Amino acid sequence: MLLFLLIMATSVLFVPGITADRAKQSAWIASVFASLAGYISLWIISKLGQRFPQQTLPQYTEILLGKALGKMVGGAYVIYFLVVNILVIREFSDFLTNTLMPATPGVLFSTIIVLIGANAAFKGIEVIARMAQFVLPLFVFSLIVILGLAAPSMELEKLQPFLEGGVSPIIIGSVVPASWYGEIVALAILLPMVNKPQEIKLKGVLTLLAVTFFLSADTLITLAVLGPYLTGDLVFPFLYLAKFIEFGNFLQRMETLIIFLWITGIVIKVDVLYYLVCFTTAQVLSLKAYKPVIYPAALIQILAATFLFRNTPELSKFLSENWPPFGLLFEVGLPLILLVVAIIRGKGAKK
Repeated sequence: MLLFLLIMATSVLFVPGITADRAKQSAWIASVFASLAGYISLWIISKLGQRFPQQTLPQYTEILLGKALGKMVGGAYVIYFLVVNILVIREFSDFLTNTLMPATPGVLFSTIIVLIGANAAFKGIEVIARMAQFVLPLFVFSLIVILGLAAPSMELEKLQPFLEGGVSPIIIGSVVPASWYGEIVALAILLPMVNKPQEIKLKGVLTLLAVTFFLSADTLITLAVLGPYLTGDLVFPFLYLAKFIEFGNFLQRMETLIIFLWITGIVIKVDVLYYLVCFTTAQVLSLKAYKPVIYPAALIQILAATFLFRNTPELSKFLSENWPPFGLLFEVGLPLILLVVAIIRGKGAKK
């Protein structure tokens, strides 16, 4: 549940526009290609988890690379989780200011979501997981309702010609969502806390299959209703898809359901990432508890989310052009290097 919401919360709004901008009417296939990053990351983290069953990534990096270099890599993951959360907080703020309350300063929304995340991080990962149990059915139900109501308005000819530009535009379009699928690397910190780690491969695969299905359906229906060019030009095409839905006078303004879906999912994502930032920092700095890190992290995230980007187009450009190589380095590249080092040096349990 945590992993599904972690990936889907931001992807559901951004992926259709970003992939359609590159792959046009074939963009719905990009989610399938992008999911490969998630499967690779899941496999690597599972293998590392088998070798170091009761240790998190910052702990076994010190075993594999030595204390100094290991702490540097652990510190780099603190920055990774921190940057991801800052981006999510800014996405949350921009979405609400662009769609709901344009006269309200974005810093107010950033502060509210950060304070919620701080409280959740203080309560701990089990409380966050219990929240996910409550939120996930609401999130999925809202998503199914929107897609189901929009489906009758589909015009399948807007999806033609199929593979007009070949496979390369789809591969290019899949790079950005691949960095979101790769966020399953959060397991590198959470895996020792799972009470049935032997099931994590199956549950991880089911998560990725569910995410791929919903993102592909999201993109496919959006393309078939709005068309590939309009979808590619919009920052939040899924929101406009909801605005398009109406049945007589009794079922209109479905975009309010999108806002509800977005907020519920994003709260869980911010909570998880906030906890990962604080917990990983405590491990890297060898602190006895992670809670003293919560309040300094709050100030950093509010300020960075407010001043790092001037506007939404600048944020979208960063997500589509600059973020994928940085994200995939931490989600696939570094874990793969650690696994290779563990195999070569014969470190950790082999079974």
